Amino acid sequence: MQVTYELTQKDFTEAYTAHRNGRVVTRWSRRIFVSIMVLVGAIGLLGFLMKPTVQTARDLAPLLGLIAMWIGVLWFLPRWQMRRQFLQQPGAHGSRSLILDDSGAHWKWNGGSSDVEWKNYIRSVEGKNQILFYTSPACFNILPKVSLNPDQLSELRALLAQNMRKNVN
Repeated sequence: MQVTYELTQKDFTEAYTAHRNGRVVTRWSRRIFVSIMVLVGAIGLLGFLMKPTVQTARDLAPLLGLIAMWIGVLWFLPRWQMRRQFLQQPGAHGSRSLILDDSGAHWKWNGGSSDVEWKNYIRSVEGKNQILFYTSPACFNILPKVSLNPDQLSELRALLAQNMRKNVN
């Protein structure tokens, strides 16, 4: 199977999201943390609405500031980092091709190439719009699903199931 595609900034951002949510423990701990933040913020606002005084507002301000900071850290910082990484990585721009065969994956991009045998992949993660090929717990290659037709996607899933441990979201 051969696929030709170009990565976009959106691919980088969505791949990071798929990577971050690739493990059930990570995904659920993040959800629980955000739920606790929302609950604490709601309790603080409810307390202010029940007794709207200047002192209550002053007491609530640090909590709301902390919640705003965590929203920035969890939501905006990763998007900014992925945008920056995409823009500063010359190899991420331009046409890329991937050939998958019985021996492994053969990647070619503007300025380089890589041949990786199946035994070197530890897992794959299928996100909403990308498939990630992992050679280590944090190092992965991105394949946008939009570059695959339905038959190729089915063939790819079969190849991944046959040749590496799989973690599909």
